[in-house]
Amino acid sequence: MNGQRKRRVTFAFSSTLLIAVLISAAPNAGTKRRVAVHEGTNISVTLSPDRQTILMDLQETLWSLPIAGGAAKRLTDPFQEPARPDWSPKGDLVAFQSFKGGTFHIWLMKPDGTRVRQLTDGHGDDREPRFSPDGKGVAFSSDRAFRGNYDIWVAEVDSGKLTQWTSAPADEFEPAWSPDGSEIAFVSGTGANGGSIRSANASGQNKTVVTVAAPARVNSPSWSPDGKKIAYTQFEGRTTRLMVSGATVGTADDVFPFPPTWLSANQILYTGNGKIFVTALGSGETRAIPFQASFELNRSPYKHRQPDFELTAPRPVKGILAPALSPDGHRVVFEALNQLWLMEIGGKPEPLTHDNFYKQSPAWSPDGARIAYCSDKGGTADIYILDLASKTERRVTKLGDAPALNPAWSPDGTKLAFQKQDGTTYTIDLASGAIQVAIQPTYEPGSPSWSANGKAISVAALKPYSRRFREGTSLIETVDLATGKVTFTEPAPYLSISTRTIDGPVYSPDGSRMAFVMDGYLWVRPVDANGVPAEEARPVNEEMTDAPTWSRDGKRLLYLSNGKLRMVAVDGSTPPAAVPLDLTWHRQASTKKILIHAGQLWDGLGPGVRANVDITISGRRIQKIEPHREGLHRGTEVVDASGLTVMPGLWESHNHAYGGLAQYGDRAGRLWLAYGITDIQSQGDQAHGQMEIKESFGSESRVGPRYFATGEPIDGERGYYAGDHGVTNEKQLQMELARAQALEYDNLKTYVRLPHELQQAVLKFAHEKLGVWAASHYGLPGLTFGMDGMTHVSATSRWGYSYTRSYAGVSYLDIRTLFAAAGEFLISTPFTASALYAEDPKILDDPRIATLNPPWSQKTMREARDRAVNTDQSIPLANLKAEEETLASVLHNGGTVILGTDSPLPGLAMLIHLGLRAEVKYGLAPWEALQTATLAPARALGYGKDLGSVEAGKLADLVFVSGDPLRDIKDAANVRRVMVDGRLYSMAELMEPFAAK
Repeated sequence: MNGQRKRRVTFAFSSTLLIAVLISAAPNAGTKRRVAVHEGTNISVTLSPDRQTILMDLQETLWSLPIAGGAAKRLTDPFQEPARPDWSPKGDLVAFQSFKGGTFHIWLMKPDGTRVRQLTDGHGDDREPRFSPDGKGVAFSSDRAFRGNYDIWVAEVDSGKLTQWTSAPADEFEPAWSPDGSEIAFVSGTGANGGSIRSANASGQNKTVVTVAAPARVNSPSWSPDGKKIAYTQFEGRTTRLMVSGATVGTADDVFPFPPTWLSANQILYTGNGKIFVTALGSGETRAIPFQASFELNRSPYKHRQPDFELTAPRPVKGILAPALSPDGHRVVFEALNQLWLMEIGGKPEPLTHDNFYKQSPAWSPDGARIAYCSDKGGTADIYILDLASKTERRVTKLGDAPALNPAWSPDGTKLAFQKQDGTTYTIDLASGAIQVAIQPTYEPGSPSWSANGKAISVAALKPYSRRFREGTSLIETVDLATGKVTFTEPAPYLSISTRTIDGPVYSPDGSRMAFVMDGYLWVRPVDANGVPAEEARPVNEEMTDAPTWSRDGKRLLYLSNGKLRMVAVDGSTPPAAVPLDLTWHRQASTKKILIHAGQLWDGLGPGVRANVDITISGRRIQKIEPHREGLHRGTEVVDASGLTVMPGLWESHNHAYGGLAQYGDRAGRLWLAYGITDIQSQGDQAHGQMEIKESFGSESRVGPRYFATGEPIDGERGYYAGDHGVTNEKQLQMELARAQALEYDNLKTYVRLPHELQQAVLKFAHEKLGVWAASHYGLPGLTFGMDGMTHVSATSRWGYSYTRSYAGVSYLDIRTLFAAAGEFLISTPFTASALYAEDPKILDDPRIATLNPPWSQKTMREARDRAVNTDQSIPLANLKAEEETLASVLHNGGTVILGTDSPLPGLAMLIHLGLRAEVKYGLAPWEALQTATLAPARALGYGKDLGSVEAGKLADLVFVSGDPLRDIKDAANVRRVMVDGRLYSMAELMEPFAAK
């Protein structure tokens, strides 16, 4: 364990060395420019004791500013990641929270930004520092007690000694000292929803000071100089007000959720509506303190790797899923290219299936005679058992309203464990068909594995550190099937199973051990008689690993590594060795000539349309576009679109398809195409699954759009989604990037808990080694060092608030100006666009969505539609308007805006069209909106030479719609035909496999 802890500490303090090792420290010559801003989004301030200087957190950088206003001076390095500053009473120190190193801790510095030092450490998150009145202590909130909540702690400034001040079960955060230092006020609530402000003294006595009724919440208390009043912020609906003892102060309606500062008994300094304000309590007179802060933007050019869209030569398959070693250790079953394959080790794989439905998760019976797997050939994903000798099979489940996923055989072969999309694990008796709940729902659990005695099942499960923030670690959850007793076990202290998708735990056949992936490579850990992990885990290899599977004798483990099968001796007697796999895929050759007679063409390049044109397709490319002439139609296959508008295929630019594809199956690609989506950009999911999608769609083994793939989002020590890859040491990041190179990712995505310094390292690797773009959840500092994109206007962040959007949903001029100037694309994922169902409730009755959307997704969408129709949508619509106004501002001032949905979270396809409608409703012309889903993503993501518009020489990704979407954007959803890579589909053809199911 000491070794495991040492690896984590080394990572936290040597990322600069890592960057130098991975990439030359000298950046490419880039385009630099300085951009000044005079508004800020979620800025916070603290004031010097002499009342002469403001210290401001603007975009996660600390700045100093005269109290009268003026030019702000940068004090901190962006990789320090400071926030929530607080000035000491003596004026000699400033405390702040910092994410440097990958965990939030309290740091101190001189007011001029020098002599920076860390005050707290460990694996707990320490946030929101406030100096005691005597300057000797710093109060802060923390989850370091590891009891599932936040408490208030105090650190001594000189020694760092810690004292826990509160310990209630509630989440207690955002502390504030009383003027005499005897009490600390704090927010108390469940999770981030602070329903009250309480105060406690050192002996633990506490009382309620402020209470608000849900759904209102409070933040950031601050005592008046005489200790008789408390100022705080209160949020409800879309409005945040500054309050003093229950009374509203000032007129700002978007007050930022940070501690106000009392200038005197009658004046308060605070931030909101993009500005710094001072308000007099008696008169209500308010003045703004002007500021100007200058950011240097540096965008380095790089050579973008161009896919060979014409290549039809065979290529090695890298999208290998769920390899399972047979009990005799001589054969492997796996899924690739939309089929199940069986391979004698050393031989050539042979297909076990031949249909176009989606197959997944093959599992050997204990006797090696049968294989259980999932297929949606019955309409939704259900479990089938294939007898290898007779080639007959039987359907085991028929759930109808839910998919049956991830089958696992009991050791005696009489039962299967499986899971539904809601995270519940079940068992089914193969003789009687009786189904029982084995493990209660948990968020995106790993696949089930049975203990050798059949008395327990283990899965990888998320255990958040608190209710306030969703992130945690992926632990081993073991459930005793007889008693229901649940045991959670860390794979190692503070570490996670690498992903919960395919990385274990998996019990050995003899029940003495389990295998799993941690830190990116393979580990084995002993278990006790109840199947619960015991003792320490030990590493079995030191290479990137996924999907481990045991041999029957427990001596070997088969696994995936960078798109290849590998085998290793568990006892280390022999090093890992390749398991040859001779399987290739290729794009279909196409020389077919098609002439499309379009009644109207929108080419994607501007507002204009052309009437009555002929578009000649040769193979997969557009050969020419010319005025319609009947003579051109003789001797050529003609597509009569004379009553339709032809336009470029739509992009879904924010997709996490593998998780959705496991549930949607063959429906997914068909549903996207049915709504005109011909090009999909992944923003991260299980790497080998991503390759399977790309290869299956690309080879036409499964029907679907053109797919641009990446691997798991690169995250930090804490994670949330099953497919996140947490990077906790240097070697793991090196392996992560090497895998990206081996699998030829089309982009890299960094996620919520990856430090900015490592985000820059990932960006440099993406540009210099892979020739692809990189994006993240954050705007700055990525904007300043050339990050290519931000994947939401605002989404989950590690701070609990966003630097790109306020609680009211507003992005102020700092964000609008910097994004317009930086050349970084901004992806809109308008979650509240579901409010627009009220304007077109029958959209969900369309035969395409009714046929191709699986029942559980259709139910969720219909519930969203019914809420939009039957409840007040003023707040969601106001939030939607605020986001769309930001996007319009960025776009009209020279920036790049792309539309996405974050599918499959809101379902597939439909939110693209609601997003287009939102853009038009709140500021864009229809052609501008359509460009956010056609030309803009193609150009921004590096494919503008081949995609995004209807021009001679470009790939034939086209949509045929009835009506005129340039006049009525709703018509963009009226897709009648779709063409991807020159292959034409009718709606009937897309719906046919599921029309009767």
